[in-house]
Amino acid sequence: MNKLGEGCSRCFLKGKQGQGWIKEKSKKFVLKFRQQPRYLRVGLLSIFSIFFLFFLLDLLFPFRAKIDYSQQILADDNTLIHAFLSKDDKWRMKITKEEISPEFLKTILWKEDKWFRWHPGVNPMAIVRATWQNLTHQKRVSGASTITMQCVRMLEPRERTFKSKIIEMFRAFQLEVHCTKNEILELYLNLLPYGGNIEGIKSAAYLYFGQAPEALSPAQAVTLAIIPNNPHNLRLGIHNKRIVDERNAWLKRLEKEKIFSKDELIDAQLEPLDAYRREAPKEAAHFAVRMRHTFPEKPLIQSFINRKYQDNVQNIVRSEVNRYRSFGITNAAVLVVDNRTNAIVAYLGSAGFDEDLFQGQVDGVISLRSPGSALKPFVYALAIDKGLVTPKTIILDIPQNFGGYRPQNYDELFRGKLPVDHALELSLNIPAVSLTNQLSANFVNERLGKLGFRWIARNKQKLGLSVVLGGCGVTLAEITQAYSCFAHEGVSLPLQWVKSEHKQKILPDTAFSQGTAWMITEILTNLKRPDLPENFDNSIHMPHIAWKTGTSYGRRDAWSIGYNKDYTVGVWVGNFSGIGIPELNGSDFATPILFKIFNILNIRQNTKWFSQPASVDFRLVCSESGLPPSDFCEHRIVDFYIPGVSPNRKCNHLISVFVNSDSTISYCRNCLPTAGYKTAMYPNMSGDLLSFYESEHIPYKAIPPHNPACTKVYKEAGPAITSITGGKEYILYKKAKQKLALACTASPDVDRVFWYINDKLLQACKPTEKAFFEPQEGRIKISCSDDKGRNTDIFIQVSFLE
Repeated sequence: MNKLGEGCSRCFLKGKQGQGWIKEKSKKFVLKFRQQPRYLRVGLLSIFSIFFLFFLLDLLFPFRAKIDYSQQILADDNTLIHAFLSKDDKWRMKITKEEISPEFLKTILWKEDKWFRWHPGVNPMAIVRATWQNLTHQKRVSGASTITMQCVRMLEPRERTFKSKIIEMFRAFQLEVHCTKNEILELYLNLLPYGGNIEGIKSAAYLYFGQAPEALSPAQAVTLAIIPNNPHNLRLGIHNKRIVDERNAWLKRLEKEKIFSKDELIDAQLEPLDAYRREAPKEAAHFAVRMRHTFPEKPLIQSFINRKYQDNVQNIVRSEVNRYRSFGITNAAVLVVDNRTNAIVAYLGSAGFDEDLFQGQVDGVISLRSPGSALKPFVYALAIDKGLVTPKTIILDIPQNFGGYRPQNYDELFRGKLPVDHALELSLNIPAVSLTNQLSANFVNERLGKLGFRWIARNKQKLGLSVVLGGCGVTLAEITQAYSCFAHEGVSLPLQWVKSEHKQKILPDTAFSQGTAWMITEILTNLKRPDLPENFDNSIHMPHIAWKTGTSYGRRDAWSIGYNKDYTVGVWVGNFSGIGIPELNGSDFATPILFKIFNILNIRQNTKWFSQPASVDFRLVCSESGLPPSDFCEHRIVDFYIPGVSPNRKCNHLISVFVNSDSTISYCRNCLPTAGYKTAMYPNMSGDLLSFYESEHIPYKAIPPHNPACTKVYKEAGPAITSITGGKEYILYKKAKQKLALACTASPDVDRVFWYINDKLLQACKPTEKAFFEPQEGRIKISCSDDKGRNTDIFIQVSFLE
């Protein structure tokens, strides 16, 4: 660094040496300036003063052009699908230079401001010309306004006076200083008046010609170029004949200037003017309204909506709902997600946005509804990931009491033992609640909240086991997003609404393991299930998808959510009023819509089905338990499992029992005789399953009664009281003389149980029989003892209503 630079980098300007250097340079500059000719000094000072004054005024009176644009919603191909009035009730759709028809741009520049690209906002030659014309004609015949000055006038309307013209010129200079020529041109094209509340070429193109501005023909472009000069007397749709005459006159002038070719001008002159006031585009209305509320300040929202899919979904839903209305079912909502990007490609909030009779403006995609059984796959997925079950693990479908909660199946039937995959295919309630209970309701609700179910996340501490059966609130958007994680091999991704969001970095969250997602998909793809709609069995119109239905309590909501590698589609059917319909269910009303939508989607070529991941293996298991077989297991089937995660204990569906020679008495090791006994295999069933078999009169191989002469002291737990929950209050009607039922489950070796009320014997009966008693008001002790001396006590509180 030289000495000057080194001095400046330290404290050159702060020291005395630095101050001396500045004074010396200033004196030299003043001396040289004074030596210049007077006219040059005056000129330079004048120019400097003008620039100083301009920038001072620009600082004191800044030109802030705040324009309220009509909000536009664009489809994935950048075509306009919906538009809203601006805040000042104008149709003022923002346009960029790239959207402008070249014919219109050439015409408007030649017609309004040939020197636009070169002048600084004010054209001195135009001012001289306009002044001469106005003086010679003794009236105003030309205004000398440039495009920049016209922008100023449209932004700040004033009376047409000499003072206003001076202000416009100053503002035009300001605009040129702060904006590029292209920005000024776009501003001008967005403000052009076209009569009424229509401003800007884009609004005029859509509202008068029904098409995008870049698609305008030469005749249409010239028509829109001449209207702003006299929008009151050249009203499209009203003065069309007058406009055609004016248009053709301008076309002849353009021919002379060679703006267009001769052939283009001939065709343009012969083109009829089919212009009239049209409605603004109103497609995907619910989606547009939601985006308007989400991004209120964005004039242009670029979505992923596919116009073809949106129209097809609308037509399918409208057709199906028109049929459903004979049942009193009035509405439906649909969401279609592209699994490649998780972008929303079709969004239908109701069967008809304008159907006031059926509350059509309610958005069913974001309305909170009960999901019915639609959440069950997530519970099964959590159970597989936790190593509780595999698809062929045997689970019980029998009456059960979960701390006072006694769920029932949809058809009010019980199936005893069945594999997990069948329980999910049949959408049984009790197995799903049983798995939720094993996982714990808190854990399940926590995981559902993380999957995107916001209402569940907010209320998870207050929710119990009933969530899996629809005892909660979800939206169609949430449940569709949650199902898409199965299509993404267990990875949960947020839905993509607009393209600007799509550019952001998305952090995936693993909801389930890849192997679990594949297993659930395989189960939900099976066609041997009760929720297959009529007329679709063995149909060529049956799409290859995985899907699950749901019907809420009271038949208020019907759901069907399906997916393949390409798309995830969610369908809701019901009434926004919440009125239940006896016939309403997911399989008959939501699934037909789901299937038809998948059939119209352009499934990408060479799309393969989900492949079995490397983390999943298969093994032979016992058909009686779904566990790795023991030596006594005779029937073995193939099951998929995740090594290191899935249960690996040996099957124990049979137990070895000591019995006498005619198998009428069983022995324990304490009472085993020295001779005259044998070993036999018996089903190893829980007490509640035995009770179910007894109550349903289902035959089974029972263990013989235990040796009555045995003196063993039993220390195991006593019978489990299932009909009444300890610690609860029971409120009864006094006049009805209601009775409470007593039921229990006991060990297989129990032959009789004894019921006590407040330590007084009520009844002795078999473990599978029920006893009844008429309670007294107050605190009651209920005891159940078995014939082995084991006892269980509970306490309840009974209150009466008059």
